[in-house]
Amino acid sequence: MQKQKKKGWIRTLMRVWYWMPVLLILLLTLSLVAPFYVYSRFNSQQPVARVEFESLGNNWYLASVTRFPECTTASYRIHGDQWQLDAAFVKWKGIAVLLGAESRVVLDRLSGRFRQIAQAKDQEPTLHDLKPDTWFNLSEPVVDGSDSLFVDSYFGASVYLDIQTDKSFWVYKTEDGLTSKSRPRSLITQQDGVMTLVIEQGCGNSDPSLVEVIARYWNEQLVMIKAWF
Repeated sequence: MQKQKKKGWIRTLMRVWYWMPVLLILLLTLSLVAPFYVYSRFNSQQPVARVEFESLGNNWYLASVTRFPECTTASYRIHGDQWQLDAAFVKWKGIAVLLGAESRVVLDRLSGRFRQIAQAKDQEPTLHDLKPDTWFNLSEPVVDGSDSLFVDSYFGASVYLDIQTDKSFWVYKTEDGLTSKSRPRSLITQQDGVMTLVIEQGCGNSDPSLVEVIARYWNEQLVMIKAWF
């Protein structure tokens, strides 16, 4: 009986040992690609953010930024009569394209700006870092260079518009950069004498794929581990 139990444990350990190299390869691959999946795809026009404003007086505003596809919201104080949103893009080439890799984009910075140059010179800019934490820096020194086997280009793009407190600004990613469309923050419809107030709070129908969910989660774990050292 004891011999049978011992043989059973040996078989179990052999199975675990057999699959260990495969597991290590999967974890290594996931660790390498996780920061790239923090970037969102931009192979078609999809919402990357929604920006809304509340006036605080004297050209100060509270900007509410909802990220897609995470559907998380954070608020930032900005100064100016216009807002600007910057993003970083990575485009692939060669083998990466043949393997089905899709170009990626991530929000980089939110800032306030003034329409008039003279006024802008007298004001201190308000800047907010929107970049997510990654376990290694996915930046131009990492991916740039003519000898890169996978990366075609790493570049930044911006969009800016006048601040309007009665509008929701939807920012979209495209192959060429960023674009933005404004919508009323609330719509009032009337039918048969009944008035209806519609408040749009959707997440842009941009749910992340299962691979992106797993990659983002693993990236968070790696960032936590890195913080210990």
